[in-house]
Amino acid sequence: MSGGFEHEAEHMLVEPEGEKKKDEHGHGHSHEHLDGAESEIVALGCLTVGGTTFTIDREGQVEAGKDTTFGVEVVGTAGAAKPSAAWLANPDGEKLCDPVSSEDHNQHWHFTVCPLMPVKKSKFILKVGEEEGAIDFARGAQPCNDGILTVFKVAGAPEWAGFLELKLHGDAGDLELFLYSNYSQQTEWTRKKPVPFDVPKETVMRLAFPSHPDKTVEMRVRNMDQNEDEDGKPNMRGAGTNYFIFPGETGADAEWITGETFRGTATVAFEVNGKSYAVDPFVLVPHEALH
Repeated sequence: MSGGFEHEAEHMLVEPEGEKKKDEHGHGHSHEHLDGAESEIVALGCLTVGGTTFTIDREGQVEAGKDTTFGVEVVGTAGAAKPSAAWLANPDGEKLCDPVSSEDHNQHWHFTVCPLMPVKKSKFILKVGEEEGAIDFARGAQPCNDGILTVFKVAGAPEWAGFLELKLHGDAGDLELFLYSNYSQQTEWTRKKPVPFDVPKETVMRLAFPSHPDKTVEMRVRNMDQNEDEDGKPNMRGAGTNYFIFPGETGADAEWITGETFRGTATVAFEVNGKSYAVDPFVLVPHEALH
């Protein structure tokens, strides 16, 4: 850790452990089961193409010879431009797979790509009309607490600062949030979990919901002592932690996000040592719907 609670994020991403069984879940993708984490949804951020802003996620790892599904959804105005194709490409423009059309689900599209060559430097390309946009697909990153993983950034900085995992328990409307600074490299013999991105325990995570404009959520530590997760594992390291919950003991209304059919877009913002961190809007569904 450098500069108090400020971090210089490293992105040594987890590699997949080989072929896993695929199932279907309510998010619309197939998924793999790895190290006890049943979700492999990674929200990649937003991309504006053809005058429309889309939030993009992927399910599972991207590997040569393997199908991976990317979800693309309009943020904001309905009836916006429709994406026509997607593919993976290297920085020089070389396509690693043929462009594919989408499965249309009413302002939400699924593109299943299968690269034919190694994908180490490639990006996901989305075409809308005659315009193309590219986004990094966070190679190797995946959730480890059965939630939805996304990336967070420092305001005004183009590089990622770290990873944020948000888990919604649909049965009670409870939310859990985890911050990570990086991912450890998997070897043939071991696979390490990501390094916590610790922030002061007084930090407040502020959630807004573009899909529900009148709704906001504030997430805080469970307590100022050990800040245990739902399994009773302590998450306090000195005066810092990477774990936050809602509603906790606050008595705040969680009824509106209760139920396994909840679906919306969410954003998260927080401040540490005068720096503002935030994530792009991403699709949030209960972890029960990811199974």
